[in-house]
Amino acid sequence: MKRYLLIILIFNVLNGQSKPFDSFNVIIYPEYYFEGIMAELEAEIKESDLPLNLKMTVPVNADSIFFVSGDNPNEPDVKILSIKKENDRSFINIDILDKKFRLFIFYDLIKNNDKRSGSFIFELNHSIDDAHIILQEPLIAEDFIFPEKDIESFKDQHGINFKRIHLNNYKANTNKTISFNYSNPSGDISINKLQTILSDNGQSPLPPTESTSSSSIVPPLRHKLPSWQPLLVLSVVAVVVGWMYSHQSKDEKAIPLKVSKQKKGKFCTQCGSPVNLKDKFCSNCGGKL
Repeated sequence: MKRYLLIILIFNVLNGQSKPFDSFNVIIYPEYYFEGIMAELEAEIKESDLPLNLKMTVPVNADSIFFVSGDNPNEPDVKILSIKKENDRSFINIDILDKKFRLFIFYDLIKNNDKRSGSFIFELNHSIDDAHIILQEPLIAEDFIFPEKDIESFKDQHGINFKRIHLNNYKANTNKTISFNYSNPSGDISINKLQTILSDNGQSPLPPTESTSSSSIVPPLRHKLPSWQPLLVLSVVAVVVGWMYSHQSKDEKAIPLKVSKQKKGKFCTQCGSPVNLKDKFCSNCGGKL
């Protein structure tokens, strides 16, 4: 009996140590900012579990993934994560140093005329006491179907519908896949529909607010394109263009240096061939010197 109780105690201790998150939320936005899906993951890690290695499955058709960490929203640490492949699985692997972080995952919807369908795979290398998956129902959606049990439904102040499910006692490396489908006869996106609704009501969009935490009942609010996204794209483009320009400038500067070391004397101004100082015409192109 004592041995049995000891085993239970050890199991409970190990199980408690294997749950490093204070909160873990995934918010999915189909056709909100663009004609695809943006999944926003926000989490907070216990101080005692830092640094933390996170290995998480992502959609196989994920286009880009941004990692944002730090407590200061005005000076976040932003990284573009590489997507790794292993058999038929796509995943990310990152060491996290700060308590709070976010992931922004961009991927495509499946489209068949006006029919839309999408999914999200929840699978990572840590156990979680209570995780949440929140799905925003697109404003442009008709016949919206989210076939999950025990769904909590709520709306934000603009009437946008959200569906939320709880993953209690999630075990590391287990797979939870959610799916949804709807029709979009207009072919539009939700942000355009929201702008039209607000304009018709004589209102203007409010600035974006923080997403929900696991202990809050206030739904996540998103009213316009977040400022980090265009700035990130511009920053990446600027870095790439700057690197290309710098690299090209170095190559151009290196050319005359090599010529001056290898060849001495006079050169034709038209073709660049070496000529004698006393020559009046180039022996290569015949140009006048």
